[in-house]
Amino acid sequence: MRGLVVGLGSIGQRHARNWRALGLGELHAAREYPSLEAALATQPDVVLVTNPTSLHVPTARQAVRAGAHLLIEKPLGHSLDGVSELLEEAAQRRRILCVAYNLRCHPGLARLREIVQSGGIGRPLYGRVEMGEYLPDWHPREDYRLGYSARRELGGGPVLTLSHELDALCWVLGQPRRIAGMTVRASALEIDTEDTAELVIQFASGALGSVHVDYVRRAPRRRLEVTGDEGIVRWEYDANRLLRYAPGSREWRTEEGDPTFVRNTMYLAELWQFARWVEGDGQGPLADGQQGAAILGLALAGLRAADDGCTVDLEREGEPLGTWLRSLLAPAAP
Repeated sequence: MRGLVVGLGSIGQRHARNWRALGLGELHAAREYPSLEAALATQPDVVLVTNPTSLHVPTARQAVRAGAHLLIEKPLGHSLDGVSELLEEAAQRRRILCVAYNLRCHPGLARLREIVQSGGIGRPLYGRVEMGEYLPDWHPREDYRLGYSARRELGGGPVLTLSHELDALCWVLGQPRRIAGMTVRASALEIDTEDTAELVIQFASGALGSVHVDYVRRAPRRRLEVTGDEGIVRWEYDANRLLRYAPGSREWRTEEGDPTFVRNTMYLAELWQFARWVEGDGQGPLADGQQGAAILGLALAGLRAADDGCTVDLEREGEPLGTWLRSLLAPAAP
């Protein structure tokens, strides 16, 4: 399999290292060529789109027209412009398109989802996901002010950049129906986006969810908790453990994660599963194009709700967003 990586920031470099570690075949970087057109003229089988968010969709459309399968870093884009056309072109050309929500490949989150969807805590009533990390600490050797995460025109801000949390909550609780939110820029960070956001989501199942993302928290924290009518389950990313609360005994039980697990394991699993999809094995938890578009649409609706001080009824947003949102996996009834 011949690959091309477009964008060699930290995530592009990670994918490149993992591609080689997995022995997936020949891999080149777009910057080795005078233009993207020249790079695509070499007819890569796969293009890894890892440039700034605002460039994802136009880059991906060029790549799919060149006949490539696509793994696009999250989020799919910074607006919905061109998204429908990208998905249609990929479908018409029978090209695989995945959006890199790598938390789906974390065994702790996968275990939480299994518990919730198998009825292990009864009927899900409420979910809460949090992710906070101080932006300058992400890549200490780089000036955070120059990165896409800090710049609105490049698709930055925690709601979009940390949309992993939106995807994780929807992966567990299913299709969202309404969203409201508030965002602020309260810190001294030199950015032109929000630095903290709170979103509230009503799901089609009737469950309520909330999402907290920020660029200001020291030390970092990432966790997801779901309360059901027969218990609670919580995934703590940083401690690499899962906790379950049983109302009958009023006790918490802790499931420790694999002590050998390291962060890059998720990225390796994600890239390996994508390669299997390209080779015809469509099994695995990866987010396809419609699901990636659904999370982008949900994030943008949350930002709009925060700007307008309103609740966005997603069922009134029409097509194609309605179809994308319905593609999100709904939890099984307990």
